[in-house]
Amino acid sequence: MSWATLGQQFVNALALGSVYAMIAVGLAMIYGVLRILHIAHAGVYTAGAYLGLYFFHLTGSFFVALAGSMLLTGLIGALIERVVYRPIIPKPRIVALIASIGIFICLSDLFRILAGPYQLAFDYPALAGEIRFLGMSAPSVDFAIIAGTAMTFGGLWLLVQKTRIGFGIRAVAQDIEAAKMMGIDVDRSIQAVFFLSSAVAAFGAIMVGVLYNAVYPSMGDMIGYKGLALIVIGGFGNMMGAVIAAFVLGFAETFVTTYSDVPLSREGIAMFMLVLLVMIRPQGLMGKRA
Repeated sequence: MSWATLGQQFVNALALGSVYAMIAVGLAMIYGVLRILHIAHAGVYTAGAYLGLYFFHLTGSFFVALAGSMLLTGLIGALIERVVYRPIIPKPRIVALIASIGIFICLSDLFRILAGPYQLAFDYPALAGEIRFLGMSAPSVDFAIIAGTAMTFGGLWLLVQKTRIGFGIRAVAQDIEAAKMMGIDVDRSIQAVFFLSSAVAAFGAIMVGVLYNAVYPSMGDMIGYKGLALIVIGGFGNMMGAVIAAFVLGFAETFVTTYSDVPLSREGIAMFMLVLLVMIRPQGLMGKRA
């Protein structure tokens, strides 16, 4: 194994972890404020990919496709919160979970009806090549994913830590009743969480669509399951824990499948990690023991 090959695998693992982080952070944010498992996030992720492809074909501009998809996908997430979750939040959490599964199934069928059951190519030539440096080469789209994720998370951190709406989100995540007593608009804060998490998922979906040159109705299924596993591994709603877990999974999948004879698929590795960590540390990587 040469250093060049090792470097390529490192970049691949970093890009894969970035994709996982973008969906895991959204799920962790939603779990953090509402304590629900937002299964439908996988469907929202797929909607982001289709919208990105639509805007790309419509305008020919990748950046317009990114912006348009993130905006509309964010609005879809906010609409799901307003129409579906808000009326049923006072009920037992199992009700919200069942509703989320229902939305996810409905979205999957809607994608098949509107776009067909087959893969659609997301061909963006500017990211189709490779970048060579230090004797190694890696796909351009991997670097775009890594850079885009860094900028997205940087912007998200600034918004959550330095703005009034971010203060409201943090307050609601800690204690909704106390936030209400402080005069914080709880509904607005929760809706902002759904908008942001959905917009970030759309970015990840578009980059994955370009990476594999494919957009299809079930593309959010497996990454959605892994996202749910990651918020458990990270510590149930802990954003930093979810990000760390995402990169650990990205590196584990890349290096275990490349350099070992372990007879497990990438999905099998993710579920094995979940079971192992839950046995060793039930509260997750960054969670606190009850």
